[in-house]
Amino acid sequence: MTAFGAFLHKGAFCRNYFNLLDLLVVGVSLVSFGIQSSAISVVKILRVLRVLRPLRAINRAKGLKHVVQCVFVAIRTIGNIMIVTTLLQFMFACIGVQLFKGKFYRCTDEAKSSPEECKGTYILYKDGDTALPAVRERIWYNSDFTFDNVLMAMMALFTVSTFEGWPALLYKAIDSNRENMGPIYNYRVEISIFFIIYIIIIAFFMMNIFVGFVIVTFQEQGEKEYKNCELDKNQRQCVEYALKARPLRRYIPKNPYQYKFWYVVNSTGFEYVMFVLIILNTLCLAIQHYGQSHLFNYAMDILNMVFTGVFTVEMIFKLIAFKPRGYFGDAWNVFDALVVIGSVVDIILTQVEYYSRPALIPASSLPPFLPYLLPSPFSTHSNPSLVLKPVCWLLVLLWDLCQGWPP
Repeated sequence: MTAFGAFLHKGAFCRNYFNLLDLLVVGVSLVSFGIQSSAISVVKILRVLRVLRPLRAINRAKGLKHVVQCVFVAIRTIGNIMIVTTLLQFMFACIGVQLFKGKFYRCTDEAKSSPEECKGTYILYKDGDTALPAVRERIWYNSDFTFDNVLMAMMALFTVSTFEGWPALLYKAIDSNRENMGPIYNYRVEISIFFIIYIIIIAFFMMNIFVGFVIVTFQEQGEKEYKNCELDKNQRQCVEYALKARPLRRYIPKNPYQYKFWYVVNSTGFEYVMFVLIILNTLCLAIQHYGQSHLFNYAMDILNMVFTGVFTVEMIFKLIAFKPRGYFGDAWNVFDALVVIGSVVDIILTQVEYYSRPALIPASSLPPFLPYLLPSPFSTHSNPSLVLKPVCWLLVLLWDLCQGWPP
């Protein structure tokens, strides 16, 4: 305060909100130290306010201060979105009251479905054990979250938007019968459309608008630092890209035989063929399911070996084309090599395990032509390492699409 002044002139200490936060924390600490009596409730409150001390770090870190400022700016300008969201919440709450008011009541004895029947006592077997019976009183009760009025409906829908335990509310709505009557299992399955539409509009759409608005606010606040710059945003990004760009080293072999392999693995046709094989491998992984037949398992194992063989040939071709130093200099090639080696080792271990135990599938249960057409013994073991290659390639494809999407 001595250096910047207190209040009067521009740039004074108390004209900065972060300085006021520092002043509040220091003042609370001094007051709590000055009053020693711990019996006074005000003193206890002041001592609790000591937890604000870590917030002083905001004024010391420029980046953190920038984040807090952007949040406050977003909160001040986000009122219209909050009004629209509240109106939509109110609209869905009104619809929910018309659909579910008084329909979430039930009896502790699930065999009773009306308040007239829900009287007296019943026997409850603890953990389903008939040797542990317990007598319980029947109670007609309402759900914790209901649609009996608009306010309760808005609270129930808010829990749905947070995705915290909302399936329980959904199932109660599906089982709801009539007002002040017990539930009937899957009585109104079509009512789930109400919750689906609400989640899409509120939880997905409106919440993403909130997040997007905050991100836009961050960007606008960041652009204020360059308001006196003659270059616009795109021109600055071009300059930054030019300064950070590094020339790419492209290996071209001089050996004519090696050059043929290099030309093949760098051709567009080779890339398309490998991409199609990766898609086919992904489809083979996607069609596997629980309870599949032995013949289906056998076909999947053969396709697994075929894809492993093809990817192994690809690795060998690239090793010949680029030589080991050039091949392993690329991180993606290292990843491909690890996946292929892991796949081959997995297949070898599977075959060793197969020959070291009795046959799982009698030869008589297979068609007579399969032993001649299929080159390896039958095994129901799948290759988990081969899953990584199509998954990662699909992620790379998604990244390329995102990079090429127009802003």
